[in-house]
This record gives sequence, structure tokens and C-alpha cells, in this order.
Amino acid sequence: MSMVITGAETWTAHTHRHHAAGTAWVFGPEGPTETEGPYPVTAAPSIGNAEFLFWNAAGAQGGGLAYPGGELTPTPTPVFPAGTDPGSVIAWYVETGGPPNGGPPGLYFDALLETEGNWIDWDATNDPFTVSSGVRGPQPDDDDEAYTNAGVAAVSARQFFPGTGLIFDQWLILGDHTHVSSADRHTVTQAADTSGIAFAVYKQPSAVHISRVEGPVRWFDTGDPAPRIQQILREQPEIGQIASLINYSAVISDPHTRTLVQRGMYEALIAVAHAQLNADEKTIEGALAAH
Repeated sequence: MSMVITGAETWTAHTHRHHAAGTAWVFGPEGPTETEGPYPVTAAPSIGNAEFLFWNAAGAQGGGLAYPGGELTPTPTPVFPAGTDPGSVIAWYVETGGPPNGGPPGLYFDALLETEGNWIDWDATNDPFTVSSGVRGPQPDDDDEAYTNAGVAAVSARQFFPGTGLIFDQWLILGDHTHVSSADRHTVTQAADTSGIAFAVYKQPSAVHISRVEGPVRWFDTGDPAPRIQQILREQPEIGQIASLINYSAVISDPHTRTLVQRGMYEALIAVAHAQLNADEKTIEGALAAH
């Protein structure tokens, strides 16, 4: 059984530094209720002055999932396996009287941790976003918007949320003129003179599905989830790549093989770190000698 909480909450723009101050229950929370198996739910398009955004099922099968924007009945139905951690099924809404309804046109963006069903607080010190097109709003509160009154806005999310091990999963977009770039899944665009919302969805590394493999250790070279792992590794420095491989090696079922592989990876990690430290020392010595 899983202990599941459900209800509906509001998200508010410009509260990314302290999300708790901008969220409020529309109804609920209800539960926790003992749940095992499918958990079917359906949301109303609007409740009072709040319009529906999306569903998030934290702790559900697969580690948690943010469903596409505007999908009133989440498909596939959230499933809570037996013996899993507490979870939640929350319908998120936005009040019609606040952004993006009113003010200059623009793309509003924020960060969501789908595995826990919580928003991730961020500011200038851990900003995961880069605005490559359009004028970004001023800090400290309006920098979660890229204005479109002068043209198309483009915002990119980092693969790893700064200061954490959280991994970018997808963009959740809401708006007829809001699109994920076909060339880069980390980038979302907003058409000129239009408004939309885009949430960068992150998840815990343990929620990235990796199938357990029997027999020879070929899990990184062939088959699913090799492409996903390779994509993640390409965006990391060498030390980060080795550390990620150590984490992923947990899928090896044979304890002896797993220990041998991990030991070799740790030795490689130490060797690379030592080599980089030596290189840095030589760089510093050279700079001092030049002066």
C-alpha cells in the first residue's frame, strides 16, 4: 500500500524564490489514503477563478510523473505499487487574475520536481535557466519571464539543476504559441507578442528507469536505456561522467561483477581527479612564474 494525498493547488508566477508563499489549496488536501494499483482522477477545467494547468503524480510507478498541460484525465492512469513511499496526486491551477493573464506578453517559466510533486526554489545563485532570445525580466522576482513584445523568446533549462543531482526530464508547456525546440529538447520558444507558460520538469536520478541486466556487462553499449545514459554523459565533464556511471552500475545484478566494475570506476575517478589536480597546479605555477 501507498499513502496517497490528493487535492488541487495554485501556482503563481514570480514566486520562484519562495514557492510556498505563492501556492494555495483550491481544495484538499485529502488523505492520506491507503492506495495500491491504479488511481484514476479527473480535473475540472476551472474552479472559481482558477484555471487548470496539469496533473502531477509523485511517488507513482516510475518514480513520479508530470502529465501534459491541459490533460484533465491523466493518461496513463497513475499507478501506486505495493510497498512504495508516500505519494500525491495533485491538480495544479493558476488564478485567472494573475500572470500570464495581464501585463506585457511573455513566456513565464519555472522548475518542478515531479518525483516529489514540489516546486524547486531558485534565484540568481542557482538559476537553471538561460534566456537566449527576448528580454528577461528583472531580478529578483520577475526574472522568471522572457518578454515577447520585441520578438520571439527562447529559454533553455540546464540538464542538471545547479547544486543538486536532479536531472532534467522534459518541458511541460501551456500555450498555443509555446513550443519545445525540435533541435534541442532543453529549449522552449514563445512566439512574438504572445504569452505562455513552460515548466522545466526535473526528477531524482533514482527515478530514471534503468532495466536490470543479467549476464555479460553490456548494458551501456546496447539497448534501452543506453541512448538516455549516453545523452546525459555527453553533457558532463569527465569526472561527472565517471560518477554517473558508478551510479548507473547499480543495475548489474551479479554482486561480484558489480563490485569489480564499481571498484574499477572508483579507481578511474581517483586517477582522473589526481591528473586534473596536477594539471591545475602546473597552470598556477606557470602563471606565477610569468609574473
